[in-house]
Amino acid sequence: MVNKERLTNTFLDMVRLSSPSGKERAMADFLIKYLKEHGVEVYEDKAGETIDGNSGNVVGILRAPGKKRIMLSAHMDTVSPCECIHPIVEDGIIKTDETSVLGGDDKSGIVAILELIHQIKEQNLDHPEIIMVFSIAEEAGLFGAKAFDIHAHGPIDCAFILDSSGDPGKVIHAAPYSASGDIIIHGLEAHAGIAPEKGVNAFVVASHAISKLKIGRIDEETTCNVGVVEGGLASNIVMPSIRMLFEARSLEKEKLLSLLKEVHTTFEQTCKEWGATLDNQVTVKTPGYKISLDSSICNVVKNACEKAGYEPNFAFSMGASDANIYNEKGIASVNLATGMSKVHTVKEFIKIDDMVAVSSILVEIVKEMA
Repeated sequence: MVNKERLTNTFLDMVRLSSPSGKERAMADFLIKYLKEHGVEVYEDKAGETIDGNSGNVVGILRAPGKKRIMLSAHMDTVSPCECIHPIVEDGIIKTDETSVLGGDDKSGIVAILELIHQIKEQNLDHPEIIMVFSIAEEAGLFGAKAFDIHAHGPIDCAFILDSSGDPGKVIHAAPYSASGDIIIHGLEAHAGIAPEKGVNAFVVASHAISKLKIGRIDEETTCNVGVVEGGLASNIVMPSIRMLFEARSLEKEKLLSLLKEVHTTFEQTCKEWGATLDNQVTVKTPGYKISLDSSICNVVKNACEKAGYEPNFAFSMGASDANIYNEKGIASVNLATGMSKVHTVKEFIKIDDMVAVSSILVEIVKEMA
């Protein structure tokens, strides 16, 4: 049976450790020590070198020769502000004093995996071989997962990523492909008072192009956005160039590619009409995935949730996680909700009972895969 007090204390110990993306050293050291003390084989890879970070991914292994091999994963980094976190426990809920995030994203996922280790040993559970990956820089761009050599451990049957908000039992079986990058329009500067007609205002060109596009939600599974706009030299100079940071997402790769083509064509034609030039640097950055509800991994999660006493709720997310990367690398992966709420804000909180529930579901997953 999951030890609520132990789980809570471990979670509190972890959230007090500052671990922004690229600076996960304190968390890495905590996990390496914790895993070794509890009989788990552990090593740290060199993923941090790819982003000039101060730690790599921490990898723990519970051997089970000849058995199925599964991966469990959660990320060590948190968004800011996270330099000094003061967790508060009140009425079964853990929150902060609202001067920082809590860090339940994703330390609630980590603590569920750590508690699972205790359950396996205390209950002497038969289990598959378990590869535990505690990744770096997920929030900054899934960099830890991208750098992790997943195939160094041999064939992996499936992976369970613990990194979604929502109630225990929620399972993200689909997430979007996404593209982002700069769209730059080069116009022509001129004196805005003496000779504005000799210039080409890049802002005007951009506004005409954007007016021809649908920005925001395109349909249930497709979105696009212009999130940052920069340009101009002075109020008396016709704006010579403008840079827009663009993003688009879709659960269907072909929809995303079609949208990107439409955006490019619209900006290109509008630039031509106004005598401007286009520099489109938007590319697909993150792969999407969609796991069939009839797949073996979804059946495992469904059975595990039901045996733990929770209703399975399969859903798609328009956000990305390490599951996107592991699916691209050929490992069927789903993302499990950990109960975290209002993530990426100083009002973030989590119910202790939800963390207990997630640990219980993990125990049943291990039993299903044994």
